[in-house]
Amino acid sequence: MSRDHATRGFLIHLGVYVLVVGLLAALNLYRNPDDLWFIWVLLGWGVGVAAHGLAILLQRSGRREEIFTDRRERSFLVHLFAYVAVNALLIVVNLLYSPGYYWFLFLLIGWGVLLAAHAYAAFFRGRGAARSGVAS
Repeated sequence: MSRDHATRGFLIHLGVYVLVVGLLAALNLYRNPDDLWFIWVLLGWGVGVAAHGLAILLQRSGRREEIFTDRRERSFLVHLFAYVAVNALLIVVNLLYSPGYYWFLFLLIGWGVLLAAHAYAAFFRGRGAARSGVAS
């Protein structure tokens, strides 16, 4: 196994994900093959694993643009990816299982406000003082 802490952590998370989703799929197919509920676990948890992998790829891209080298900006990009992917999944679930009530909007707006705060912290907070040489 790799000595690199980030890669090792990702591989452990990926292994647990594959093992647990595999067990849940087997259980689902054995007990109730007409209702494939394990797919939602596969997709929902898969977003988190994909975001973890994206963070490592961005960190190791070797590119010099600030979005790749600045930890705050890279973190925001990973969270933006998770926001878009999870909310797309929630919209699908909402429209399939309760199309008369759009509950996904509460999550979309609430999480969106928090993501906007994260964007402010990543791209604007403390940047002006750092560029002008004044300590923040």
